[in-house]
Amino acid sequence: MLSKIVVNLYTVLLEIGLWLVLIVGLVGGWQSGGVIGAIVGLVGAAIFGAVFFGAFLVINDIRARVKVIEERHKG
Repeated sequence: MLSKIVVNLYTVLLEIGLWLVLIVGLVGGWQSGGVIGAIVGLVGAAIFGAVFFGAFLVINDIRARVKVIEERHKG
């Protein structure tokens, strides 16, 4: 039971972390260059988030797919 809570918390923390990276990139870009800076900051943050969180998101997706396969074989 505790392991399921930890796995669900892991998914939530990944999502929150990715959104925080995007928000920080947007705000930082806005402060440094207005609207254009905000757009550049958002794009840069999205690229950084994809590189940094990408591997963790892939692992999470593989875990979800394995769970679906296990449920199909049980039923």
